[in-house]
Amino acid sequence: MAQLDPVIIKRRRIGALAVLALLITLIWGIPQLFANQGQVVENPLPVESEEAIPAEITDCAPGVVSLKAMIGKVDAGAEPETLNSFASDTTPHLWYEVTNTGLVDCRFNVGTRVTFFTITSGEQTFYSSRDCNRADATDMTVLLQSNTPLTSEPAAWDKVYSSSEGCSAAAGLPEVPTGGATYRLKAEVNGVISEDIRFILN
Repeated sequence: MAQLDPVIIKRRRIGALAVLALLITLIWGIPQLFANQGQVVENPLPVESEEAIPAEITDCAPGVVSLKAMIGKVDAGAEPETLNSFASDTTPHLWYEVTNTGLVDCRFNVGTRVTFFTITSGEQTFYSSRDCNRADATDMTVLLQSNTPLTSEPAAWDKVYSSSEGCSAAAGLPEVPTGGATYRLKAEVNGVISEDIRFILN
């Protein structure tokens, strides 16, 4: 039996190794692909430009969008946690959940230009984001899928009064009363207004 050329033997060995490497990659990669399907997207409110929304999708009809005001705390690396009572060293964060309760998907503006938070106690308004500097407020149209809630990014509230000079402690604004004071939060997005939710500042 004739002996094979060493060059041919080398080529066959390289080919066999390449096939083996491909098989190992497929065996390891397929389970990883399915495992990644359940990962949570970090940004809870997908940003979709108007160009990304199909042309046949129309604006949400009046009355089909519901809005829920949310307040809680946000720890680094953790999901926002809703609270109704805050310790003196805890900074409340405000956000909302918006839901299309209709039967078909629709477009809805959730931009900062049409989004407002109001905090009251009794008849007095202590904080209204309408008072803040809104020079950079913009529109943002998103696709609201039927009965699929979308949650906005939480925004910190420094427990200070609102003002056109700024709405943070860095602006030197006075703090609102604490020590067990009770407040109510209301959200408004594109004309849709949430119910009040009650919370306490200790």
